Amino acid sequence: MRAPKYSIILAAGKGTRMHSANLHKVCFPIDGKAAINRSLETYDACGISYHIIVVGAIAGQVMDTVAAENVIYAYQAEQLGTAHAARQGAKVLSALNDQAEVLVVAGDRLIEAQVLEQFFDLFYSQNCDLAFLALPRRRPSNLGRILLHPDGSVLADVEAADIRQRQIYSEFRIQAEKGKALSRQRMLKRIRERFSDEKATKAFGDLWHVLIKEKRSPEREETLTLIPEELTRFAFVDREGKPFSLSPEQVENAQLYNSSVYLVKTQALEFVLESLDRNNAQGEEYLPDMITILTQSRKADGSAFTVKALTVQDEHAVMAFNDPAELLEIEAYVQARKKQQMVPTPPEGAHFRQISEWLVVFRDALAGKNSALELRGELENLYGQDEELLGVRSRAYIRLLEYSATVIGGQERVLLVRSPGRVNMMGRHVDHQGGNCNLMTIGYETIIAVRPRQDDRVCLYNLDRERFPDREFSIGEMVAELPWDDWISLINSEKVSHLVLSAGGDWSQYVKAAALRLQKKFAAQRLCGIDMVVSGNIPIAAGLSSSSALVVATAEAMAAVNRLNTFPSQFVDLCGQGEWFVGTRGGSADHAAIKYGQRGKVVKVTFFEFAVEDIFPFPQDYALLVCDSGVKAQKTTNAKDQFNHRVACYRIGTLLIKKFFPQYAPWIQHLRDVNTRHLSVPLSWIYKTLLHLPEKMTRDELRELLPADQLEPLFDSHKAPADRMYPIRGVVLYGLAECERSRYFADALKANRLEEIGRLMNTSQDGDRVVRLSPDGEMLPYSSPTDNSYLLGLIDDLESGDPQRVLGAQLQWQPGSYHCSIPEIDRMVDVSLSVEGVLGAQLAGAGLGGCMMLLVHNRSVPAVSGALEKQYYRHTGKPVSILRCRPISGSTVLLAEV
Repeated sequence: MRAPKYSIILAAGKGTRMHSANLHKVCFPIDGKAAINRSLETYDACGISYHIIVVGAIAGQVMDTVAAENVIYAYQAEQLGTAHAARQGAKVLSALNDQAEVLVVAGDRLIEAQVLEQFFDLFYSQNCDLAFLALPRRRPSNLGRILLHPDGSVLADVEAADIRQRQIYSEFRIQAEKGKALSRQRMLKRIRERFSDEKATKAFGDLWHVLIKEKRSPEREETLTLIPEELTRFAFVDREGKPFSLSPEQVENAQLYNSSVYLVKTQALEFVLESLDRNNAQGEEYLPDMITILTQSRKADGSAFTVKALTVQDEHAVMAFNDPAELLEIEAYVQARKKQQMVPTPPEGAHFRQISEWLVVFRDALAGKNSALELRGELENLYGQDEELLGVRSRAYIRLLEYSATVIGGQERVLLVRSPGRVNMMGRHVDHQGGNCNLMTIGYETIIAVRPRQDDRVCLYNLDRERFPDREFSIGEMVAELPWDDWISLINSEKVSHLVLSAGGDWSQYVKAAALRLQKKFAAQRLCGIDMVVSGNIPIAAGLSSSSALVVATAEAMAAVNRLNTFPSQFVDLCGQGEWFVGTRGGSADHAAIKYGQRGKVVKVTFFEFAVEDIFPFPQDYALLVCDSGVKAQKTTNAKDQFNHRVACYRIGTLLIKKFFPQYAPWIQHLRDVNTRHLSVPLSWIYKTLLHLPEKMTRDELRELLPADQLEPLFDSHKAPADRMYPIRGVVLYGLAECERSRYFADALKANRLEEIGRLMNTSQDGDRVVRLSPDGEMLPYSSPTDNSYLLGLIDDLESGDPQRVLGAQLQWQPGSYHCSIPEIDRMVDVSLSVEGVLGAQLAGAGLGGCMMLLVHNRSVPAVSGALEKQYYRHTGKPVSILRCRPISGSTVLLAEV
C-alpha cells in the first residue's frame, strides 16, 4: 500500500477549551498514552516516513512528550490560523526540496489505520491533487460544511464561523431593506449569541465599531452600506465557469462535514498558500480554504485540480476532542474496544443460515419452486441464465451442504462463500511490475461452508478427502511461533521456509496464508477461528488460480466472520501478499480477477496503486477455451525457483536501467514506468536502453554492477539456475512489451478489432515459447531474438519512414524472451492455431505447466476441440480437459434470503 512520505501535524494552538494551563491539548493521555503519540504510531504503521510537527504554545512540552524519532519541528510564533500553521510546516518541506505528497492533520485527530489506508488508496488511485476525509452530518457541529456539485463531486468548504456571520448579516440586511430599524441592544444580543466579543471584532469589523465604539445603532442606509449583499451569501462558479450563490441556510444544511484531514501534493499546497487571504469571519488563514481554492481554480495548463472526498461513516473512525467531555468520550470508546478485542465474539446475521435451511432452498431452486425465487435471482446474477450452468452450480452447493451436515451438523449455522477461477486474457507475468491485466472469472470455482468458532482454531474439511485430508491449526499458536515484526520478515524467516518445505504443498498452507496475513494486518484484534468445509471444480495446478481462489475464499470467510473492515483494493493486496507465505513472490493479478470479476465482462486493472481502469464486454460470438496440458505447475517445487528467478531478472533489469540512466531514475519505480509516455522519450530510446542491458549474466558478474544490498535479497528468493545465467535483456523486453500489449488489449477488444487481439495473444505466447511445431510435426527448440542486431533493426525500422516497418517495430509486437511455457503447451497452441476460426492462443497461467487458452468463434469450437483431442490428448495419452468459459461474477459471500 502506497503512503505519503511526510505528514504535517498541527500542534501549535492553545487549546483553551481544555481548561488546562499546564498541559497541551495533544499531550492529554488516552488510555495512558499521549494523544499525539497514539496518532504518530498509527501514521508510522500506515507507512508515513517523516513527521513535521508545528509547535507554538507550550512547545517545549509537546517536544518532550513526542516519543518518535522521525520528527522535524517547525515553530509558529503567532496563532494566525490553521493554514498559517501549515505554512510553517510547508517551509520545512521546501527546505528539504522534496516534491512529495503530505498528510496535513491536527495533532488531536485519532484516525483508524484502516481509514487512512483507504484514504491513501483513493488519493493515489485517482491521482488526486487533494483528498480529504468527510463525515456525514449527525448532530450540530462547528466543523466546516462540504458542498457538492449536483453530480456529487466536491464544490467547496465553508467554515461554521462564516456561516454564522453571514446568517446574522443576512438578517440585519433583510430588516434594513424592509425599512425596519434594529436597536443597538438587539443587534448586540444577536451577535453575542453566536460570537464572543473578541471574535465579533474580527467577524463584524465596521459594524462592530459602530455598535461598540460609537455606541449606537446604524441608520437604514448605513446598514445597507455596512452590509453589502455579497456578505449575505456565498459565491461560487459551476463547472462551466458560471457564477452562482448559496444562502447561509443552504450552506448550513449541507450533509457532509469536513474532518480537517488532508492529503495533498506539495505543488497544490504551494498553490493554495500563495492564494490564501484572511478575508473571513475569524481574520485567519483557513486551511479548509484549500478545498475551495483548488476546486474553483485551474492549473497553469488550464486543467482542473483533482479534489476527492472520502466519506467516513463510522463516527469512531475519525475522532477529535476540543473539551474534557469529548476527551472522556474518546477514552470510554478506546477502553470499551480494548475489552471487546480481548475475547473474540463470533457474529450472527442474516447471511448465516442453518445447513438444513440452505439445503431446502437450494433444492427448491433446482426444482424451480417459487419459494426459492430470491435465491434463483441471486444465482442468475452470479452465473447468468444458462440453465445447464445453474444446475451444475446448484448441485455443487447441495453436495457441499450435505457433506457439511455430516461433519459439523445439519442444525449448525453457516455462511457460504464462492471464489471462482480466473484467466488473464492479456498481461502475463507483469502484475508484479505494475502492468495491466485483463481479467475474467470463469465458471469453475471453490465454494465453502463456514461456521464461526469461539476459539481461534481453523478446522478444514474437504469433499475430496483423499487428496485433501482434514487439517487443523491455531492462529494464535502459529503467531507465537513466527517472527511478527512485519509481513516481509515473517515470510522470509527460516521458520516459514521450514514450514513450506515440510508441508510440501499441503492445501492447508493456502488457508494459513490468508488467515495469518489478516491477523498480521489486524494485529490489535484476535481473530475468531472457523470450521471450513471446502469443495471445488477448478483444475488443480492448471494455471487457473485454484490456489489463489482458496486464498480469496478463506479471506472472504475470515473477513465476514470477524467483521474486518477491508476495502476491495486492500483486500486484493492482502490476498496477494498472503500467498507469499507458500513461497512464491507473485503479484495480485489472480486475486484481483477473482475479487473483481463481473458476469459477461473483462476487467482491466492496474497495480501500484491497484485500480480498476476499465470494464468491457466479452465478445458474444466467441468462446474462450481453457485446455489443460495435463502437466501440473507445482508452485512449491522447483517451479517456484524458476518463477522467482524471472521476477529477479525484472528487478535487476530495472535497477540497471536506473543505474545507466540516472536522469530518469526518480521517475522509475517499477518496470512499467519505462515507457514513452511516462518518460517522454521516443520508442527508439527504449530499444537503445535495452542495448545497454546484458543479454545474460551470472550472479558474480551482476555483483560487479550492482550493490549487494540490492542484489542479495533477489538472489535469496530462489536457487541459482542450472546454467547460472540471468537472461536480463530478454525478460525485460518481454515485460516492457507485455505491459504495452496489456494496455492496448482493452481498446482493441472494445473496438472489435479481433484480428489484432489474436495477434497480441500469439506474440505474447512467442515470448513464452520453448518449442515450435514444424510442418512435419517435429517439435523444434525456439527462442525469440533479443540480440543487438535485432534491436538495431527495430531502431532502423522506426527511422525508415516506411509505415509498415514503423508499425511492425512497435513495442507490443515484440515477443521478448520470458521462456515459461513448456513443450506440451506450445504444441497445443500450434495445433489450435491451425484451425480456422481460432484467433489466438497462449499460455493461461504463470507457466511451467497447467493450461493454455484460445479465443475461438463459437462455430469453430467443435473443430478445434476435435483437433486437440486427436493431435494432442491422444498423442500424449493425457486425459481430455477442454473447458468452455464465459465470465461469471467475482468472489462473494452468498447472502440470499431463505
